[in-house]
Amino acid sequence: MTEYRDPITGYQLRRYTEGPERNAKLYFTCENFSVDDRYFFFMKQQLPGRDDGGCYRADVETGEIVRVTDYTFHGFATDREKNIGYTCQNETEVYAVDLDTMAMTKIGDLPAGGRITGHLTAADTGRIACSYHLANKIYALVILDPGKEAEVVYQSDFRLGHAQICPTDENLIFYIHETEGDAFQRTWMFDVKERYVRPYYVEHPNEWITHEVWAADGSEMAFMKLRGHVMIGDKDGRHFDEAGWSEQLLHPCLSRDRKWICADRISYLGETVQEGVVLIERATGKTKLIASTGSCKTGADHQHPSFNRRGDQILFSNPDENGNAQVCVIDLKQVMQDW
Repeated sequence: MTEYRDPITGYQLRRYTEGPERNAKLYFTCENFSVDDRYFFFMKQQLPGRDDGGCYRADVETGEIVRVTDYTFHGFATDREKNIGYTCQNETEVYAVDLDTMAMTKIGDLPAGGRITGHLTAADTGRIACSYHLANKIYALVILDPGKEAEVVYQSDFRLGHAQICPTDENLIFYIHETEGDAFQRTWMFDVKERYVRPYYVEHPNEWITHEVWAADGSEMAFMKLRGHVMIGDKDGRHFDEAGWSEQLLHPCLSRDRKWICADRISYLGETVQEGVVLIERATGKTKLIASTGSCKTGADHQHPSFNRRGDQILFSNPDENGNAQVCVIDLKQVMQDW
């Protein structure tokens, strides 16, 4: 771990990793910190000829790093409330990881011959849900309830991705039609009991909607309307507000109290900007660049900022001189002093 002062914002930051491999924080659509905020989790890229890739845990204060899973596991995500991680091995075997002891327990199997198209997600009941590519090449939503066999609850010819079960309502699964770009209608909500699917945010011509995330309490979702408009919608998809705007924002994330939003500023669609992390006060819409970063080599190297559980720190990936993500933390107490 090294500390440095941001040359543009002037704030003090901590950097925990260095290459040559990518060391990227977990995706912003799941918790990135342990329940006590002592640790955060990140993924280390597996390079040829080495055996050190996988998911790691880092101590926020000391920088000590411990491997949680090796590179044969994927889809790792943390529980919203419990100190548990969920991950897959051999594509279909689902394990729960005790993040205090690192003990792993197999909890079930996903349909044979398929693979997840994102990370695992869990509701407060223990139900796990994911988007999935079946062996027959049809895309699906799959649920895995504690003590039961996995169940395919929805199938589609569209490429499904970014599936996120509502943290407090196991009956709702949000997902998208993945085009790796704009989509005619991207966002969808699936009702497990009724086996009913409906658009979440109904897109109008020339709207580009992307990068959605549940609030921790499942009451609403944040997403981007390009370019740079952060939108908040209620759980049912009936009411939407613009919560803030800044140029070239891409991945928004809500604090657990839903009062603050962080997002990355990225060069895209032909516009080049100073990349970095932006903080938005939801009540006022005030926006401020709080950390500058390097430029991303790939989508996996995006900053993907997210809050710790207390909401007083932001974890983000900071691309190094080669464009590879390296994990950093900014303490927001210094930002609040001159907010």
